[in-house]
Amino acid sequence: MTASSEIPRIDLDQPRWDQTTFLGRLKHFANLTDMRTVLSSDAKLNEAKDLVTKYRLGAAPPGTTEDQLWYAKKLYDSAFHPDSGELQNMIGRMSFQVPGGMLITGFMMQFYRTIPAVVFWQWINQSFNALVNYTNRNAASAITTKSVQRMSQQPQRL
Repeated sequence: MTASSEIPRIDLDQPRWDQTTFLGRLKHFANLTDMRTVLSSDAKLNEAKDLVTKYRLGAAPPGTTEDQLWYAKKLYDSAFHPDSGELQNMIGRMSFQVPGGMLITGFMMQFYRTIPAVVFWQWINQSFNALVNYTNRNAASAITTKSVQRMSQQPQRL
């Protein structure tokens, strides 16, 4: 491949689609939450992370296509925390939010006839939501037990 036939440098830190349009935002978030990415193996996710990292450093393997880069970025964004870079728990990923929530909602609608069943499925639902929120938390700023206590002791202003 000659220098003149190479693809232009892609800025992987910018969204692929124009965020000033509804369709661009829809494509962007549909791509981020694509539930098919949940089925990717850890090895495939780590390969995607390596490709994205190498590309950012200017050392992508020769012959890497634009589609390969965007797919690797899609896998990387779907599985690795943006602040910490850690591989996220599969159940806590945004790409698992829809299928996981639908499954739990289905069980909540099916098993509603007894109080213990309602309490159990509400607990499962809240636990799932807490796991998703924790997995997708802002990991750039540390929250200590002391800071949480201090915030909870402050008077609430309306």
